[in-house]
Amino acid sequence: MQTKNNTKKIILLAAFMSAAASFALYLPSLGFEFVNWDDHLYVYENPDIRSFGLKQALTGFVNAAWVPLTLLSFTIDYALWGLDPFGYHLTNSVLHAANSFLVALLAARLAAVRGGLGTRAVFVIALSAGLLFGLHPLRVESVAWVTERKDVLNAFFFLLGLHAYLNYVQARKASSYVLTLVFFVLSLLSKPMTITMPLVLLILDYYPLGRSARDGWRRLIIEKTPFLAVSMAVGILNIWSHNVTSVIVSTEALPLHVRFHVAARGYLFYIYKTFFPVKLAPLYPIGAKWGIDLLFSLYLLALSAITALALYLRKWSKAFISAWAYFIITLFPVIGLLQAGSQAAADRFTYLPGVSLVILAAAGAGWAVMRSKKAFPSVFVSVIALSAVLSLLTFRQAAVWKDSIALWDHQISLYPDHHRGYILRGNTYLGMELFELAIRDLDRALEIEPGSIEAYSIRGSTFINVGRFEEGLADLTMVVAEDPGNKAAYMDRGTAYAVAGRYRKALKDFLKAAKLDPSDASTHIEIGKVYMHLGDIRKSYLNMKKALDLGDSRASRFLKAIKSGAQVTRKNGSRTGDRR
Repeated sequence: MQTKNNTKKIILLAAFMSAAASFALYLPSLGFEFVNWDDHLYVYENPDIRSFGLKQALTGFVNAAWVPLTLLSFTIDYALWGLDPFGYHLTNSVLHAANSFLVALLAARLAAVRGGLGTRAVFVIALSAGLLFGLHPLRVESVAWVTERKDVLNAFFFLLGLHAYLNYVQARKASSYVLTLVFFVLSLLSKPMTITMPLVLLILDYYPLGRSARDGWRRLIIEKTPFLAVSMAVGILNIWSHNVTSVIVSTEALPLHVRFHVAARGYLFYIYKTFFPVKLAPLYPIGAKWGIDLLFSLYLLALSAITALALYLRKWSKAFISAWAYFIITLFPVIGLLQAGSQAAADRFTYLPGVSLVILAAAGAGWAVMRSKKAFPSVFVSVIALSAVLSLLTFRQAAVWKDSIALWDHQISLYPDHHRGYILRGNTYLGMELFELAIRDLDRALEIEPGSIEAYSIRGSTFINVGRFEEGLADLTMVVAEDPGNKAAYMDRGTAYAVAGRYRKALKDFLKAAKLDPSDASTHIEIGKVYMHLGDIRKSYLNMKKALDLGDSRASRFLKAIKSGAQVTRKNGSRTGDRR
């Protein structure tokens, strides 16, 4: 009994060491800013996090994603910190440290299932798994990017669910089974990445739990029925939301043969980056000529060889096939077959799939110690040395996320011939009112990709800001012609017309924007301003009242001005004046 208690203490010590190291490594991120890549949608321009509303959180979508628990966590951060990035980064870092703790503990518990390990071996397994997971550079995107609260929160509940499931298997208590299901639901409410958890539980049943041999697959699958039902429901909801908002890339824009190439390459890419985590980018572009070609055949051959090797190694241990199956299955939702976005891969996608690889590596370290007590010092030193190397790489990679300019400078340094980095840096310069730098980047983006609607849209807005109205109107007119559903382009062109005194044309654009999104209060404010200039006080009042009803408090001052008979001019509040 004393030995068992000592082993538990040793495991907890290793887990705490992992968590402390992981948190300490991300201390510099507490001084980072928000970045202009989805952080505005989730946090600093998101009115929904400024007041607690459970119904609003459960029914709302951000960028087509249904992540109510993540939004509620941002709501709590806002209540505590306002819009100070410090608090949001702190929460991410704390959650990541907790996940490192849970991974270390999970590795030790899974190893203990097979038995025969000494205290030193278990300590090495727990410490190796926790440090390799927590300090690896592939974790940076999930931790240092505020928007990816989704990842760390989703993983937190997923890992708690796995621990609850191990409790259920050991004690067969219904409460542990229910708790596993609850944690599963909470993980999905954070991010739908874990819809594959029912299959993960079946993998654990196969190895190391060995339940498939004892209880049979039929019983185990029936046991997972509630989990499978929840997975299907959440999966259907997210596919629907992405389709409705046109986030999922169509097969016309990205053909199936390209998707298959992206998927096959992706699995190997993530393995490669796990072993060689250098030149990590926020956005890995899809190659223009990818498809069913020789490279695709080589990728399939390599994946088949890894699978064959894992199957062959079953003679010695089923750990290899179990870890490989986990890796394949947990990556499947984001591997690119159902493409959302323009990325060929993303570091953040490895946050949970990477768990099996670090636990497998940790098991190898533990096996070496178990085989020979003399191996402990060398294995321990090796783990610490590798952790130091990973920490250095992670420290450097985290600095990339300190602000938007650093982020897109890094992207451009890695992919100087891809247009996306220039667009995003140009947009950053626009927000900083560095208009000439913005135009330079957008010109470069259009040299590389002449048909980029996004580049034309941002450049058009930038031209308007520097008084080059005709050039700006030409860019924005091209955007609305190519993309008639682009509400932002109508708003920007309407603003340009309003600044130039062409109020009739401005009104036409603003009304079109309102038709595309009737719930946007700011659009009604712009319509109200134009009606003021046109002398239609009644319609101006009605639109300002509509904006106020939709929750935009800025409309109240215009309503007061209208009631008092004042005429609002550009000087005291046009949209263009507000922006500049």
